[in-house]
Amino acid sequence: MKPQDLARPDKLLFDGIKSLGQFGQKLYSNQKTEAKAKAQLTFIGKKRVEEVHNQLHAFNEAEYDISHELEDFGYLETLDSSKNHWLNFHGIHDAAIIEKIGTQANLDRLTIRQILDTTQRPKVEEHDHYLFFSIKSVLEGSDGEINVEQLSFVLGHHHIISFQEERGDHFDDIRTKMKEDIGFIRKRECDYLLSQLLDAILDNYFETVDKINEALVELEKEVLKDPSQSTLLSLEAHKRSTQLIKKSITPFKDALAGILNTQTRLISKDTLKFYRDLGYSATAAIDEVEATLRTLEGLTNIYFASLSQKMNETMKVLTTVATIFIPLTFIAGIYGMNFEYIPELHYRNGYFVVWGVMGLVTLGMLFYFKKKKWM
Repeated sequence: MKPQDLARPDKLLFDGIKSLGQFGQKLYSNQKTEAKAKAQLTFIGKKRVEEVHNQLHAFNEAEYDISHELEDFGYLETLDSSKNHWLNFHGIHDAAIIEKIGTQANLDRLTIRQILDTTQRPKVEEHDHYLFFSIKSVLEGSDGEINVEQLSFVLGHHHIISFQEERGDHFDDIRTKMKEDIGFIRKRECDYLLSQLLDAILDNYFETVDKINEALVELEKEVLKDPSQSTLLSLEAHKRSTQLIKKSITPFKDALAGILNTQTRLISKDTLKFYRDLGYSATAAIDEVEATLRTLEGLTNIYFASLSQKMNETMKVLTTVATIFIPLTFIAGIYGMNFEYIPELHYRNGYFVVWGVMGLVTLGMLFYFKKKKWM
């Protein structure tokens, strides 16, 4: 830590919060080490649901059908090319189930390992018969904390397999559009569906940042009016959340760039424009996140400036009072000395004269301070 940071309590607090996150990362590092030592597929992360659930959406322009809790995924080897298929999983903590779907879908073992590892950086990998895509999604929880979730996608010919850590509302609108045949999802191929799934995740980034910005409007009033320790804690909590969003969305943009740079047969040229638009939106989201971070830093500086101003005002009042009492104490000290021959002691109205002199000195000093605009 730099010496100049010792004067900033917010820096100390933020460093403490970051150290808690690093502690969790060390635990995951231990899990990775054990998994490599055993040479087996292992879930790395935090279990978020009790059981793994799945749903299969089979659709084309004329038909739509949904099935739940499939146990056999062998159909992936003989897909009906007249329909598109979206198989979605909620929960990835059961390595045996993920390995089973990976085997039946003919996924590379490294791909299965990456699906099970929630600490992976977002990436895009092209294989012979599928495209693997993993990203991070953010949503604000009921407690106000930012929840980061890893989502993985496997895009093949006429099918998509998606893996979510928990049941969320990322894709509810897309399911509704598929069911009610709204838009172009059922009229186009799975590469278009993947772009819509990614767009829904990107929308969550914007919504989460907007909520933080709305909270900052209220915090700004507190900072300018009556800053307190709770204000600082709120600022640092939002700063941590925004940093977390930035850490998640930057690789998201890189992964989208990877798709655009990959000459894959699984994404048609007509659909690439949607991924290009997603790249522009990701850039805009990053700009908004950075603007929010600058706002947070500015509010933090204003917070400490406000505290300094309040302290200066308090010191000004105390200094004024102390300065006024210096001559009064001097006068009282003189006439409080135990000398027998002090001329004014024998004046009949000496007591009242001293009080008058003290009053005039006080009024004179107050007038002088006012004239100099010191108070």
